[in-house]
Amino acid sequence: MSIFKYKLLTTSSGIVEGEKEALSKIDLISELRKSGHIILHIEQADKNKSFGFLLNRANKKAVLPFTQELSTLLEGGIPIDKSLSILLSGQDRSAIKDVIEDLLNGIKSGKSFAEVLANHVKLFSGVYINMVRAGEEGGVLPQVLKRLGTFQERIQKVRSEIISAMIYPLLLSSTGLVCVGALIVYVIPKFAQIFEGMGIALPFSTMILMGMSQYSIRYGWVLILAAVAVFFSYKKAMKDKNTSIKIDQKKLKLPLIGNLLWKMQVSRFARTLGTLLENGVPLLKSMDIVKDVLSNQYLVDILGNVKGNVKEGAGLTVSLAKRGFLPEIAVHLLKVGEETGNLDQMLLKVADNFDADVEHRMKRLVTMVEPVLILLMGAVIGVIVISMLTAILSVNDLKF
Repeated sequence: MSIFKYKLLTTSSGIVEGEKEALSKIDLISELRKSGHIILHIEQADKNKSFGFLLNRANKKAVLPFTQELSTLLEGGIPIDKSLSILLSGQDRSAIKDVIEDLLNGIKSGKSFAEVLANHVKLFSGVYINMVRAGEEGGVLPQVLKRLGTFQERIQKVRSEIISAMIYPLLLSSTGLVCVGALIVYVIPKFAQIFEGMGIALPFSTMILMGMSQYSIRYGWVLILAAVAVFFSYKKAMKDKNTSIKIDQKKLKLPLIGNLLWKMQVSRFARTLGTLLENGVPLLKSMDIVKDVLSNQYLVDILGNVKGNVKEGAGLTVSLAKRGFLPEIAVHLLKVGEETGNLDQMLLKVADNFDADVEHRMKRLVTMVEPVLILLMGAVIGVIVISMLTAILSVNDLKF
């Protein structure tokens, strides 16, 4: 059960606010409408609003063990309501405890498992819900949940490998920027005051460095505001469909990382589509779900056009290949899969191959980036130190 805040317009008391417990927002809306009141606003009460983002991330991490444990219980022949009760009793302060309780109450009220999962779309993706629905309809829900666990485990592994590969370069660049910023904003101005008091002629490099320092102190806030403005302008531009398509298309053409981004998206497409088809979700329905999984709007737009071609009877692989969605090797593998009726297995094979390739390329890219960053940061700090030492040594030229 969840607690919801509501605001109603009543004929007797005017606007009324309050809180009420219900299985879902939809159930509460139906209940309130029966009373004849006009609903102005309903939202779920957030007991931990300040930590909502962190709790949501914790919930998503808890989905994998929940799926694996539920699959094991169902494979053992335990009914789904009893399985959820067992899982609920085993939760102490788990982030997903309230969700399991809500799922159990929904099942007891006569709803299907897919229907109650749909009340938690922020936690359970469209892929998850539609695979569960197909599993319920085919009577193979335990097997579907097992495959979902494998699917989520693989996705989390790839994501973790990418994050791990990026941690050191980001930490190195951040540390370097902080050090350079500290030198420019705090250290150099101290030396500038000393040199001005001595009245010596400073080397050209030192004068440039001090000018940069003064400019950063006086107009640094302008640069910060400009960066913030650029960021929000980008976010606003990405909300426009045509603009986001053009920007995402250019991202795929970037040197070094463009091909990597493309293969990451194709891998996600192949793994999701293959998993859905393997579990009995129709192709056209699967393509709609896959579009929500991809983050590159240019590729999403291609999929939308390809779906129309498939609907008219065209082959999936041929349509994707014509629009440049797939690399050459993936085209050959998927053509074989379509011809032999094993498209789902070939899609999963393509995803495995691309995941391995992305991991290899990511490690190689990081191996290249690390020494470049070290040399770049060393060169910048070295130039600053040498410029200041040159000015200090020039003090010897003073005539006493």
